[in-house]
Amino acid sequence: MILNFAHYRFTPLKNSGCTVYLGQDYMVRNYDYHPATYDGRYQLFQPNDGGLAQIGPTSRVTGRMDGMNEAGLSMGYNFMHRKHPGDGFVCYMIGRLILQYCKDVPEAIQLLKEIPHRSSFSYIVMDKHLNHAIIEVSPRSLDVRYDHTCTNHFKLLTHENRNYTKESKERLDRLLKQTPNGLDKMHAFELFNNPEFEIYSKLFKSWSGTIHTTMYEPQSLKAYMTLGENNTPAVIDFQQWLNGQSLDIHSLYGHIDTDLTFASY
Repeated sequence: MILNFAHYRFTPLKNSGCTVYLGQDYMVRNYDYHPATYDGRYQLFQPNDGGLAQIGPTSRVTGRMDGMNEAGLSMGYNFMHRKHPGDGFVCYMIGRLILQYCKDVPEAIQLLKEIPHRSSFSYIVMDKHLNHAIIEVSPRSLDVRYDHTCTNHFKLLTHENRNYTKESKERLDRLLKQTPNGLDKMHAFELFNNPEFEIYSKLFKSWSGTIHTTMYEPQSLKAYMTLGENNTPAVIDFQQWLNGQSLDIHSLYGHIDTDLTFASY
């Protein structure tokens, strides 16, 4: 139970990608990984035994790779490396804990300081007050920066970086060149979801292909989600759902350019 559902690990993790951009009042993110690991499940959940309601895709049934909670806190994470892992929680359980128990950026930072970490990741958070942070974490150390962009290398914990960061830095450079101040949220979503802009990745066999693009608005509590490339996002009003209104969407559709098998098929 601890290994498979609490996600407290002591086994190696695979390489992966992911890109995040923090706009003025939104967070947009590409989730890059291997299809065989993907749940294919989008969940709105309101616990009745404590904790905050959440919206977003699930990972390994009980985890979250990104999402937003009823307090408006939005979260995504980016893989850094799997060198020298420690005993601790893996990324998708940490993501779920952030959303379940933290209402704002300071609370998320404090939680990340207190729990044990299996591997090295950056956790990107934005709250309803539009405070944001990128928390760089390894099993040995933690530091916080307040940039708007994140790929797959540390900027502060540079001694923790893997040897090969060329692709991550090149993707970050492309992102920076295409994200001027005041970038409209839908243009940002297209930037992430259209392969022509070279942020979206098709490296599925290398465990770093883009499976979904998500966007969260902490103040309006609206969530955007699409599978695969060049797709119009589904928009879910989380606040209306919290108020008791039923969803008018029941499935998500998209084209992912790979012949690899998904876990749910």
